[in-house]
Amino acid sequence: MNDTVAVALVTSFSTLTAAALAGSVSAWTTNRQLRHQALLAREERAEQRENAYRGMRRESYERFLSQADAAYRVLDGGWTARPFTESPHWEAGFAARRALDETYIRVRLVGPENVAELGAAVVRGIGDEFRLHARIVGSHPDTADCAADLDPSARAHALQVRYATSGEFVAAARAALGAGLVQMPDAVDAGHSSPGR
Repeated sequence: MNDTVAVALVTSFSTLTAAALAGSVSAWTTNRQLRHQALLAREERAEQRENAYRGMRRESYERFLSQADAAYRVLDGGWTARPFTESPHWEAGFAARRALDETYIRVRLVGPENVAELGAAVVRGIGDEFRLHARIVGSHPDTADCAADLDPSARAHALQVRYATSGEFVAAARAALGAGLVQMPDAVDAGHSSPGR
């Protein structure tokens, strides 16, 4: 065999081997990059789902607290009315409790269980306060005094229950939403002042 042909064969074999090796390395690298990109895409989708779920929870909690506040405002009006002239069925109170119950259902759906249980405590506290108010007003049908003046200790106890149940719900909701929430300096957790005060 001619030396030139031998050199050409060795050179072409070397070139083909190098090309095959480069192709294999390139395919391996591309495959690795694709797997990494797929992993990143899965993580991003999971994070997007988590953020969407957190947003849904936040919205449910905010609606619930808004309806609880509306019920508290109706109760405040009832406690301070002189005299209380609403019907025994107190339509505004019924509407406020119904709206609260509807938003509580969403809180139960989005969970977690401890937040739902504390939401139930808020609902029970509001229901108990409506019944307490009705009992006080019903036992003094002809008075011109407001319910808060008729039984100040009952009103004070009702306010303590409001504060405690709402504070505990807010603390649990914050924990469920994650550490990404910024707590305001004057925020109250579970009926206790924040540590910075």
